[in-house]
Amino acid sequence: MPDRAPVLLVTSNGVGMGHLTRQLAVAASAPRDLRPVLLSLSGALPTVASAVARGALPELSGLRTEYCPSRRSGWLPRRGPAAALRRRYPPYQWEPYFRDRLRALVAETGARAVVFDGVVPYRGLREARAELATTPFVWMRRGMWREGVGADWLQHAGLFDLVLEPGDIASERDRGLTRRRDDAQRIAPISIASALRLHDRAQAREALGLDPDRPALLLTPGTGALEDVASPVRAALGAVRRHQPDWQVVVTSPALARHGLGDEADVVLLRDTYPLARSLAAFDAAVSAAGYNSVHELLGARVPTLLVPGLALGADDQLGRAEGVAALGAALVARPDDPAALEGGVARLLEEEVRQSLSGVCADLPAHLGASQAACAVADLALGAPPPVGLDEGSALGPPRWRAALPDLRTPVAVPGSRPQVGVPTLRLTEELPDQLGDDPVEHLVAGSSAAYRRARARVAGGVYRA
Repeated sequence: MPDRAPVLLVTSNGVGMGHLTRQLAVAASAPRDLRPVLLSLSGALPTVASAVARGALPELSGLRTEYCPSRRSGWLPRRGPAAALRRRYPPYQWEPYFRDRLRALVAETGARAVVFDGVVPYRGLREARAELATTPFVWMRRGMWREGVGADWLQHAGLFDLVLEPGDIASERDRGLTRRRDDAQRIAPISIASALRLHDRAQAREALGLDPDRPALLLTPGTGALEDVASPVRAALGAVRRHQPDWQVVVTSPALARHGLGDEADVVLLRDTYPLARSLAAFDAAVSAAGYNSVHELLGARVPTLLVPGLALGADDQLGRAEGVAALGAALVARPDDPAALEGGVARLLEEEVRQSLSGVCADLPAHLGASQAACAVADLALGAPPPVGLDEGSALGPPRWRAALPDLRTPVAVPGSRPQVGVPTLRLTEELPDQLGDDPVEHLVAGSSAAYRRARARVAGGVYRA
């Protein structure tokens, strides 16, 4: 369909997959006159790309994606003299690199709008917005920020043509700085399940390899990026074995998480199963972190859930969300630092009357229509916007010429075809995204990249890498 308007969906790296999954929900819900392209800083992007490639996400078949290293990536020195000097000289920092990556991809795809899903509007994003003055920018900004966090970030809200705030089941407990602001268009909660063809119970159990006859408990305690997740998992396992040993226990084990369970007996590990939201009908109960996506997916599927909120997860007020949902009677809650409460909560969850009560309350929660509402709002902006400037228009991409007068602080790399050097990684400029993203530098290109885009990306890469 040649007249479809391209839109660029951009996600921050975050702690888990929340930003990424929300934008996938928007992409899958986009009206036929939009053509979404995804740019993500998340190290979980290979999981999504793999799911699309093997047909596990037919709703997003043909979605073009591109990975951009975040400021925390391995190519950026984190300590020592090089790190100190790069912090001193802004032209060597990550922000100019991200600015140019964003500008180049908008030009390559002809994007008529940019949607950013993240908590912090990076300086590179703001600078790209200034360069792309005729391209509408949208900030997808969920609520439930921790109390007192984020005043500096909110100062940049006026740079966006539209701020969208996805609804939250627990919004009555929102204590963050976004709660009383009137700069956002509030929409319904977002769950990727609303855009998926869902499995029934038999299909879900077959897809996940579960016993069709035994009750199943899902343990999905989060990514573990900032705090211990093994302790809640072990506490839940202990409670199941003491109170309901006939239950089968299923533990998510995404690439971003390390639960430290090893080959635990009688535990089914779901390794990078995505999207799990399609198969939640398989479960009779769940013990879960209280992130935005987990809460709305599980409760939307009416799965009786014990929420174990993370207590040190950046801006997200998981404790407030868990307490708010519990106050509605839609879930149980236990703090991760209270082993007795954890075991007691799991024991209650395994009681049939408790599960029936939780599931009944969940049935009356608001429908999760936010993804289609967001997609329609973006379409209203994009369909009236002009094409962006081309790759050779506007200010030059890549490092400014005057930077040659500064010390050369770029990360040394080898290029394909050159002689390997000990301790020097090889830089790849490729449309093939690796299955795992480590510290080796990868300049990932959106599928079907033009020759002009490849040249532009080589210039941008020259700002941070020295061949």
